[in-house]
Amino acid sequence: MTKKVWLFDPFTAERKLTDLNTVAGITGRTINSVRGSIGCKLKILNCYLLELDTPLSAFRELLAKQIIPDEVWRDIPNSLWQVSSYGRYRSYLRCQPDRCVYRLPFYGTKSTSQTMAIKINGKRQEFRAQEWVYKLFVGEVPKGHVIYHKDGNKANNRVENLGVIKRSKLMQIQCTPVRAVEVQQIDLDTGEILAEYSTLRKAAKANYTDTKTLRDAAKKERPAIGFMWKIDQEKSII
Repeated sequence: MTKKVWLFDPFTAERKLTDLNTVAGITGRTINSVRGSIGCKLKILNCYLLELDTPLSAFRELLAKQIIPDEVWRDIPNSLWQVSSYGRYRSYLRCQPDRCVYRLPFYGTKSTSQTMAIKINGKRQEFRAQEWVYKLFVGEVPKGHVIYHKDGNKANNRVENLGVIKRSKLMQIQCTPVRAVEVQQIDLDTGEILAEYSTLRKAAKANYTDTKTLRDAAKKERPAIGFMWKIDQEKSII
């Protein structure tokens, strides 16, 4: 087994545990080439490749370093914190008002959604990262509804990716047999089928991207993250 590393997305603050062999396969590079990129940003994935012992302060610095031109920030009431339209959280320091600190989310034990913990009204509050994004950029969640991620990636808390659905409808969907697609990952140069996935979501997760990116690439017959993609819409699994 090859060396374990982090893939860190500065747009979403998502950290994914992977290994050099997997990253080499996704990027089409050799393991030695990928190893030499540890500490750098992989343009094809828009993620940083980092050592497992990278301190949290380094992740926060990378978040601060990432400038997003269309990112909008709004204040969280009764706190020192702000949340952005991309789902990122930051706070300006009282002693250094020109400097801000970014907060890294963590994952709760009962949900794969990103979780945040900050002080509001002087008390520590824990909540799902998407909650304040939706509340400040869209509005209150209607009674009986819950927030969901349109692309299935619970780390993508960008406001455009958030919607609401009736809790009963969500439970119905979760209990219904899953419609799936058969996805083929194809080499750009040779046309060789490199991998097959039973669902679009599995393909996206395995390749550190989202379902919309792969679906659009297949529909428009153009490459995405260095590969061509083919989707068989007739396939399904239970």
